[in-house]
Amino acid sequence: MPTISREELFWKKKEFISFVLSILVFFIHSYFVTDQIDGSLVSVINQKTAFFFCKSITQFAVPTFFMLSGVTFFKNYSNKKYAEKIKSRVFTLIIPYLLWNSIWMLYEILCSYSFLSNFTDNTAPFQLTLLNVLKGIFFYGCNNPFWFIFDLIIYSLAAPVIFLIIRNKYIGIVSIVALSVLSFFGIQLPPAVFYLSTSIIFYMTGALMGYHYFDFILKKPKKSTQIFSLIFLIAYIVAKNAVPADLQYDNPLTEIITFTLCAFSFWNISDAFIEKIKPRAIYSRSFAIYAMHLGLSGIVWKILGICLPKKEWVLIPQFFLKVIITVIIINLICLFLEKFLPKVYNVLMGNRIRRKQ
Repeated sequence: MPTISREELFWKKKEFISFVLSILVFFIHSYFVTDQIDGSLVSVINQKTAFFFCKSITQFAVPTFFMLSGVTFFKNYSNKKYAEKIKSRVFTLIIPYLLWNSIWMLYEILCSYSFLSNFTDNTAPFQLTLLNVLKGIFFYGCNNPFWFIFDLIIYSLAAPVIFLIIRNKYIGIVSIVALSVLSFFGIQLPPAVFYLSTSIIFYMTGALMGYHYFDFILKKPKKSTQIFSLIFLIAYIVAKNAVPADLQYDNPLTEIITFTLCAFSFWNISDAFIEKIKPRAIYSRSFAIYAMHLGLSGIVWKILGICLPKKEWVLIPQFFLKVIITVIIINLICLFLEKFLPKVYNVLMGNRIRRKQ
């Protein structure tokens, strides 16, 4: 394999890690059992498996996405580049956000008044009012995972304010710490607007790293750092699964610290294998998976439920089949659009390629 520069490796890592994170987000939305256990061995195994894959190893995925977004936006940033950056985000964020919200809203309307309702989880039909249409298009009313894109759009538009805070690294660090401490006392962004009230802290952490420490991000971590990172991730996952819920101390501040360390750890350990990973088209599908997984997986789950026995022991294989089949379908849709409707594909996916800006 030819030698590649550290910056090229950064974009390769970002693409692969984004793909892995998109699968973890898929897992978050795929919890397949109730929290009640009837005492049987199968029920216990199902509950433990669902918790492991959907509520433990996945929890740092979205914070890591926010940090990566902050890094790439504020890499080489200046207020003179603001207009250029926003113009780029119109194509990578705003247009896909509006289009996918509209697509899933139209799908929900169609399902509400046709036989397709048998393949969705919606219990009530879509009420075709102006307010619901506006919520569906502009406030992800029918496409809940896109709250993340909504937040990114807001933070991108607010870049001059964020830059004012993080331009001096010491003021930036103090501000991030202060916001984290305030979150402990319940002082956060309004949850009515921001789905994850602490998301600004992860985004600002990434922004600070991208603006002041991008050269550090490019460096290959030491073996000792990689080993420590691996140990930390394993310890976090073990503790999350082994420690009883009533003994776990969760609050916004501890989550911010834990998820930030998880994000850095995951980034560090990927250096141990990233150079050996061969480029594959599927790794560039993270946005496609993010945009399509919820609606498509609901259909796949219903079809599998019809085809497979209605037994508790089937739930785990049904869960994995749902994820695998849905990702395959998404990849096939992308391949079709790339080949026959490349302009449509570029618009829907925000023309996502390895970006060096």
